[in-house]
Amino acid sequence: MLSVMPPVLKSMVSVAYVRNIDTARSFFELLGFRQHSAGEAETSAWVVLSHGQYLILLATAQPAFELPRLPLLFYFFYDDLNAALRRLESAGIEVTRLGHAPHALGGEARIIDPDGNTILLGQRERTAAQPAGGEDQESRFSLLREAATAVAASGGAPSTCQVTDPQGQPCPQAAEVRLADSAGATVWACIGHADEVLLTVTGAFVADEGSDGIHGFLASRR
Repeated sequence: MLSVMPPVLKSMVSVAYVRNIDTARSFFELLGFRQHSAGEAETSAWVVLSHGQYLILLATAQPAFELPRLPLLFYFFYDDLNAALRRLESAGIEVTRLGHAPHALGGEARIIDPDGNTILLGQRERTAAQPAGGEDQESRFSLLREAATAVAASGGAPSTCQVTDPQGQPCPQAAEVRLADSAGATVWACIGHADEVLLTVTGAFVADEGSDGIHGFLASRR
């Protein structure tokens, strides 16, 4: 019996039907995709987005197709997951951090696209600066968001994020929380960098702007 060699796959394109091409395109641009080509007809439109060698085709039709009960799922791996998540959060995208799975030792997160599809983001290997998994990331982020809400309610931070990236470049994000450490140093940071500081700096904590601290505690005992 003659063996037949399987055909050589040259490329693969993921296709997703969406309600609104412009909204979906803007969302995927936050993930690093850029428009490659596009077209439209009387009752349909499409756009191909590229990210290096990877392609996604977004299509829409009128009348709109009914969404399936089981939505589409994308899984994207990044070499710097925290940078990708900071970009999403700065655009108002809700991010759920899922911890460190065996296939994503550098971290894993979940977002929902404008059409209700689940997108998982991961980082295959953790960097030397990242601790091993097992941290309760969701609880930590809940605490940071509470602190950020309190800061915003009091008039907002007096500074932009004061934490630079590993190359020393300034962070363009707005500061949302104030951090301090046991040595008395303080810094204003965006939530993404605040999370990084809390993970890597021993003794770092969220500074409560509305508290009188130890002086207030002692005064209450008099």
